[in-house]
Amino acid sequence: MSRGDGKRQSAPAGHLPALHLPVLYTQVMEGLQVKEDGTYLDGTFGRGGHARGVLQRLGPGGRLLLRDKDPDAIAHAEQMFAGDARVAIRRGSFASMAQWDETAAGLDGVLLDLGVSSPQLDVAERGFSFGKDGPLDMRMDPESGESAAEWIARAEEREIADVLWTYGEEKQSRRIARAIVARRATQPFTRTADLASVIASVMPRGDKIHPATRSFQAIRIHINRELADLELGLDAALA
Repeated sequence: MSRGDGKRQSAPAGHLPALHLPVLYTQVMEGLQVKEDGTYLDGTFGRGGHARGVLQRLGPGGRLLLRDKDPDAIAHAEQMFAGDARVAIRRGSFASMAQWDETAAGLDGVLLDLGVSSPQLDVAERGFSFGKDGPLDMRMDPESGESAAEWIARAEEREIADVLWTYGEEKQSRRIARAIVARRATQPFTRTADLASVIASVMPRGDKIHPATRSFQAIRIHINRELADLELGLDAALA
């Protein structure tokens, strides 16, 4: 499922306010089939649209566990729900949910809303968007791991091409990787607009989407270990 937590639509009567309702909200709630005394984990809290929906359906004996890599999301969760005794909040990837004592007794439902969120795209300083110039970071947790700029500075040409092809299905992956390596020899990449410009300069014209779209997606998935985390998270959820 693509990331829907940052997008808004009008709320049905009796449900969440129109301020923030995720796309597919109704379908997610139907899929979770929340029981009043159940225990549920939202592994990608974002801005809490889904979490509020779960809490509306939980009784006093229910439990909602919230996780997110993004410190901004966790700060938002603590501001919204820290006073609710039914809620537990922990920063980190859903991949390690099995190491959280709160999950030891089992879970009645798990929600993983994958991809980048609208709040992350909207802030240029996070470095996710080629449409807004900012530092070339792309980390969902900006305090952990290697930034996109650091990876691009050290990765071999073949590795860059493989990442662009594997995670972005970019047909021009080799041409783009070659251009990146040639340019970084004289000037390192530090800004999103700079990287997007170099990518666009070697792309054939005629594509309906921005020429850097697939490359930025691929680099983001690689930097954040998104598919590796998903495999671990699904195994943990099933267990």
